[in-house]
Amino acid sequence: MNKGTIVTVVLNNGAEIVGKLVLDDFTGVIINRPRMVQVTQQGVGLVNGISMTGIEPKGDFTFPKNSVLYVIETAEEIANGWTQQTSGIALPNKGLLG
Repeated sequence: MNKGTIVTVVLNNGAEIVGKLVLDDFTGVIINRPRMVQVTQQGVGLVNGISMTGIEPKGDFTFPKNSVLYVIETAEEIANGWTQQTSGIALPNKGLLG
């Protein structure tokens, strides 16, 4: 995956973290402005930060490679939600134009 792609990092404990890929190498995965995925009655949402009780990382955060199961490109709808949440820029949903 290319630097700047919105990715989902799946950790060994099953937690999913969404953020912008900075670097993925043999030592770790660095993502910018990570958000933890949380399932609610209303659907999937993004929690500010990477834990329910920790402070929110404001920039890059490194996940050690031994705690990462895999990294995959994030689904478009979730990636758009991440962009809106971290930048305030609202992206249109497909099918609304035209």
